[in-house]
Amino acid sequence: MESSAGTPPSHPMRRRDRALTEAEAHAVMAKAEWGVLATVDAEGWPYAVPVNHALVDGALIIHCATAGHKLDNLAFNDQVSYCVVTEAETVPLELSTRYESAVAFGRAVRLEDEDARRAALRAFGERFAPQHLEQVDRGIGKDLFRTAVLRIDVERVTGKARR
Repeated sequence: MESSAGTPPSHPMRRRDRALTEAEAHAVMAKAEWGVLATVDAEGWPYAVPVNHALVDGALIIHCATAGHKLDNLAFNDQVSYCVVTEAETVPLELSTRYESAVAFGRAVRLEDEDARRAALRAFGERFAPQHLEQVDRGIGKDLFRTAVLRIDVERVTGKARR
């Protein structure tokens, strides 16, 4: 994946009273079961796709097929953003929503080393199927050849909440 220049954007938050600390934003990211990965293609078109994730040593881990739209985009530009929302509840009488959200900015790296890929996929199993790790390990062994694993090295994360 080609690396693009620059650092993640930093725009002032309009509702600063709802801003989360960096630690709180990481906690929201950790508890969210899924999020939306945003990439951009060679012609500048954005592509956002819902995926689930695991956090390993501060990096987001995502898996996907070995070919497809997101990998095509990442081959062009490794910069991504990843957005999660938790605790979302509409409050009709207040014409509002309660929520917690976080947005991570970083660079995606496709893991090529088999041991690293296995470890990252095992992290998914530990997160989403901790009582079935034997089955997780069998699935990894069976499907590793057709599974790409991405690590997003988070450079910045922001968060916002209305509780």
